[in-house]
Amino acid sequence: MEILKGHAMMIDISGKAARRRFCGLIAASAAVRLARAQTPVPLHIVVGFPPGGALDILARVVGQRLTEMTGRPVVVDNQPGAGSLIAAQAVARARPDNTTLLLAPVVVPAFFPALYPKMTFDPIADLTPVAELGDFSLALVAAPTVPASNLAEFIEYVRSRPGTVSYGSMSAGTPSHFLGVMLNRAAGLDMLHIPYKGTAPVLIAVQSGEVQAAIITSGEAVELHKQGRIKVLGVTGKERSPLLPEVATMAQAVPGLRDMEDVSLWYGFFAPRGTAAAQAESLNLALADALKAPAVQRQIVQQDLRTRYLSAAEFGERVRRDSQVWGDIIRETGFTLEQ
Repeated sequence: MEILKGHAMMIDISGKAARRRFCGLIAASAAVRLARAQTPVPLHIVVGFPPGGALDILARVVGQRLTEMTGRPVVVDNQPGAGSLIAAQAVARARPDNTTLLLAPVVVPAFFPALYPKMTFDPIADLTPVAELGDFSLALVAAPTVPASNLAEFIEYVRSRPGTVSYGSMSAGTPSHFLGVMLNRAAGLDMLHIPYKGTAPVLIAVQSGEVQAAIITSGEAVELHKQGRIKVLGVTGKERSPLLPEVATMAQAVPGLRDMEDVSLWYGFFAPRGTAAAQAESLNLALADALKAPAVQRQIVQQDLRTRYLSAAEFGERVRRDSQVWGDIIRETGFTLEQ
């Protein structure tokens, strides 16, 4: 009598039939092991926002294209909370084994180190930059009842009502929060900041007149602007949005707002600390190919993103540079958050 490993049965191999059965079990066990070895290990893309949002949608179309290209399953893992803090922390602690990526906004490496004085991880040291997904713009929008059709008129509107005009942001500590801080400083305004928990509630607030204005991504403002439910008064960046060609950039509308041209806002992919440079570059090239797919490009256009190719090393340089720039802006305000 012998014991076949992995099976809880005793097998007598003395007869021909028994020997055939034994050989069949050995072959089946080997086939299972071979199939497991040949099955690609899934790649998990961790997103710090709930399903259905812009970043979640982008992660899913990119993941689908990666699967089509490589045959490797891609799973989008939503871990919402604190503007990607929870998701970033999970990826920072993951093994650098080519199974986990973080898709996150500029906030993670550029804002968090200045926002959270006592972090349990270092977004710069513990995350490896892999690839940039694309740049996005922020838009200043106003309630339909606000008597301003452009940024210059809105600035005069705020100045004529000192201390009474408020703007909503997608959350405290987000780019939409600090763009309002920058606008106040550059234009000499005193708008009050009202933080909300995401884009949906701040859009409800501005449409109802709960706040007079809000700052959201330009892609999320397009349809409501076309429907007349909000008014887009200006966008960040050096160029107008192709989806909002009638809306001037903030710097075009008001020459004193040149800083708004240089606001650096992007989404990017990161791997855990310890990921080899060669592996990061390999992932970078695969993601660059995935971004060229028509289905991915449609979503990129719909979200009003602008893409360009940066190597993993070049993206890492941008991350470090933006961390310094945004960190200085945030530290000047004295604003902090508790993890």
